Amino acid sequence: MFAGTAAVAAEVPETAYEQRSEPRYEDVVKRAVITFRGQEYPVPVLNISSRGTMIESDIAPRLGESLMIRFENCSGMHGFVRWVRGGQLGIRFGHEIILAN
Repeated sequence: MFAGTAAVAAEVPETAYEQRSEPRYEDVVKRAVITFRGQEYPVPVLNISSRGTMIESDIAPRLGESLMIRFENCSGMHGFVRWVRGGQLGIRFGHEIILAN
């Protein structure tokens, strides 16, 4: 998708991201918009926690690369790429959020 992108995040073994410090919730948020290298991308949200989210996307970020993520009816926030695996990305939020029903 991005021509000339030299450094791409290495894929992380499946067990590496299964070590979770807080519960993940599915079906709380369905979609988000990420702003990555100046472009906006609507993405499906696979799960979310107070500290991060897992999304599906074909972007090719480096580990630790920053982006903006915006959920419907929420302000955007900074996030950092924690892992990339098979079209899925783990994003750590720049600050903890409160999940409410």
